[in-house]
Amino acid sequence: MVDTEWNAQVDALIYRIQRSDKQALNTLYEIAGNKLLGIIIRIVVDRHESEEVLQDVFIKLWQQSGKFANEGSAWGWLCVMTRNSALDRLRKLKRRPHVSTDEDAQLIDTFMGDQGAELGHENRLAVNHCLQQLKAQTRKSILLSYVQGYSHRELAEQMAAPLGTVKAWVRRGLQELKLCLEA
Repeated sequence: MVDTEWNAQVDALIYRIQRSDKQALNTLYEIAGNKLLGIIIRIVVDRHESEEVLQDVFIKLWQQSGKFANEGSAWGWLCVMTRNSALDRLRKLKRRPHVSTDEDAQLIDTFMGDQGAELGHENRLAVNHCLQQLKAQTRKSILLSYVQGYSHRELAEQMAAPLGTVKAWVRRGLQELKLCLEA
């Protein structure tokens, strides 16, 4: 399914959830649960805790769907809610966030909303600088994986590349980012 079609489907499901449609909530979980779990795992790291956060996100979505004003992207709103829930869980566990390679300025702003400042200006500059040092397809694969929660298989389809190649891009890209950020 094309991204615009998928986003339209998410928008429609959120609209139905706002009208207390339980089937819409189930459908949204089926189509977006793994992507959201990917976002959570990159922050919380622990799989069990991440699955609990995902469950909390869907409960919160059911209870607070009316807060989405149908302005902007429903998917973006859901990602921000997911990220914030994951960070809340870390605070509750009194852990520091997992160091993520987040994304370039536009994706940081989209994904994090007003919370982007938490990275701090210097850290954002460092991450952006290091991301710019990567090859374009490597940077894109990391951003789609870590920001949008794409699985390796979804990345391969999205980027029209073999699965093994995409896995190598992500793995090598993360290694290069780590070396760059440590320098």
